[in-house]
Amino acid sequence: MGSLGPLATEGVSSIHHMEETRESQMKKTSQILLASGSLLLAGMVQAGPNVNVTFKNLGGENAILKMVTSNESSTYQIARPKPDSSVASNMQTIFDVQRVVSPEVNAAMVRYTQGRKTCAFGTTFQMRLMPGGIKQPEWTKTATPSGGAICTANITRKNADNSWSVEFTMK
Repeated sequence: MGSLGPLATEGVSSIHHMEETRESQMKKTSQILLASGSLLLAGMVQAGPNVNVTFKNLGGENAILKMVTSNESSTYQIARPKPDSSVASNMQTIFDVQRVVSPEVNAAMVRYTQGRKTCAFGTTFQMRLMPGGIKQPEWTKTATPSGGAICTANITRKNADNSWSVEFTMK
């Protein structure tokens, strides 16, 4: 009565193997979850410098936000708070944009219209690699008018952490 026989021994061995496989799968799943969480956290840490955007409506009628390009749409999606969809005459809207692409780039694009007048604005930051491996920060701004609009873009502040402020105006 003392021997279980070959079939019983195989059954015990199979159960043991299944438990090891289940443990191995759980370890892999835990490692994947931990790695995914680490990448997510690393992504948050890797955000580019913040840009503080001020849009001023200097015209005689409301300026209406209009999204035409994917860059304008993505700016709107990540802006905090969202830019106002309508800015009254002699009023302004202020918002921040910080992309989670790289610590060395950021951009904000916005477009407002007043009747047939349109101003498309943009501002970018990138850390340029110069000869000799030297990194140099570069900020840009653009204001593209159409339909008789008068548009300006001015960088009003650059900070040590490469964050910056920009002012867009429309008339």
